[in-house]
Amino acid sequence: MRILSRVLPLATLVLAAAAHSVQAQAAQSEAASVAAVRDNRFKWFFGAQAGAMVFTTPAQEQTGLPAFGAHIAVVSRRGGLMVGVEEGFGDKETSAFLDQGSGGIVRPVTFDRLRRYQFNLTGYPVRGSLEPYMGVGFGLIQVINPQVGGVFTSPSEAADSDADADERSASGFVSFLAGVQFRVGRMAAFGQYQINSSASPGNLLKGPGHSLMGGLRFSLGSSREGVKGGGY
Repeated sequence: MRILSRVLPLATLVLAAAAHSVQAQAAQSEAASVAAVRDNRFKWFFGAQAGAMVFTTPAQEQTGLPAFGAHIAVVSRRGGLMVGVEEGFGDKETSAFLDQGSGGIVRPVTFDRLRRYQFNLTGYPVRGSLEPYMGVGFGLIQVINPQVGGVFTSPSEAADSDADADERSASGFVSFLAGVQFRVGRMAAFGQYQINSSASPGNLLKGPGHSLMGGLRFSLGSSREGVKGGGY
């Protein structure tokens, strides 16, 4: 009985210590799991893409240009924001505009590049290794360095026509995109289609624009800092 009376308190103490240790480990594991979930929900990504930009002008039928671009995205659990720029490279693409400063004649224009700046809100209905996504947004598409042709009666008339072409070279748009990405670790391969609303009347571009892009996204880490204690 004496031995039992001595062993029981010691066993109780050992069991209490073990239970406290298990509880502490469980709490740490739960905190780590919560931190991991939060970290996965809020990520920065850098992406690079290549594909084709399809456009139409008043003087040229629908044409596709090889295009390259880059973007930054911040993604939460089901949604995100994507900001990017893309550039299409052509060779003596043609357009035209009505030059009121030269008596209302149609001025031919040539250009070699298109540039598109865009901001898109994205949604991810299914999360996992294979993730479809959709987005809506807005942006600016621009004909880079348009060259005005035709005959001018004076240098000032030529300068006015150049300025008029520059004013008609950019147009705002709203857009819709749909794509799918395949995630492996910190990297994701993706492909997406995007359609833009029609250019403004009188612009060097005409009608809606389209693009088909594919590329890679790389995780840059969490976009949210965890709560830390114990000083600075």
